[in-house]
Amino acid sequence: MTSIPYNPANWQSDGRLYPPMDDMRRDVAGRPDVVRYRSKGHHTLIRSKGAVEIQLAAGGDVQFAKKGSDGRGVWEQ
Repeated sequence: MTSIPYNPANWQSDGRLYPPMDDMRRDVAGRPDVVRYRSKGHHTLIRSKGAVEIQLAAGGDVQFAKKGSDGRGVWEQ
């Protein structure tokens, strides 16, 4: 869905958002059901029921959000 070729070796310069890498996985304090992945300019948060939120690393503005199979977002109780 992009004209930028898939080439993870160019992740620092091609402008494409690649899937999170395991070595950038972090726990979220107080939320055992949420994990955070850090990439160059984004935080990707994934909840156990499939909710996803992508935030800009600088400022935290939400760029994308999808509810999980339970109908809740990453932060909804």
